[in-house]
Amino acid sequence: MLIHKGNFLKRKSAGLLLAAALAGLAGPLPAAPGAAHAPAAAVRAPEAVAAEFYGWYLEALDADQDPLSDRYERLNTYVAKPLVEQLLRRLQATGAGRTAGDYFLQSARIRGAWLRGRVQAVTLRRQARSADVLVTLDGDGDAKHELVLAMVLDNGTWKIRQVSRAALDLPESSPGRSII
Repeated sequence: MLIHKGNFLKRKSAGLLLAAALAGLAGPLPAAPGAAHAPAAAVRAPEAVAAEFYGWYLEALDADQDPLSDRYERLNTYVAKPLVEQLLRRLQATGAGRTAGDYFLQSARIRGAWLRGRVQAVTLRRQARSADVLVTLDGDGDAKHELVLAMVLDNGTWKIRQVSRAALDLPESSPGRSII
């Protein structure tokens, strides 16, 4: 039996194209059980979420609103549930006006320059489901304030799990060296 190579390849290519076109009409395949709900490309970067949160948070404070009580639903889109619950317990235990300071600013005092300044964020470390993000509230030069956020990936969204003040990197001197 004689097979014409050119015709055989044309028929095979046409069959593959037809199968691909029919598969496209059938729609996407269902996700496997246990697969992530959001594709990796759709997950926003942790630094983008952190910068957006602080922009919104500072705007709420500037409008004299309490993000924990006045904007509770929106706060939950940025903050992990265990931290929200911890903050609510803290608020109930101390009363509304007697807290030691703002948790998300890690400061007893809120500077006006932070409320109207720039918010910058950069990811310091990122793993599969956790990230550390450095947030800088850049007001007027000396009003710069830095925070480190521990973030967790929760159902395809990065959320704040913990906030702490950024440690200052002071140069260390050894006893054997003189400092000039």
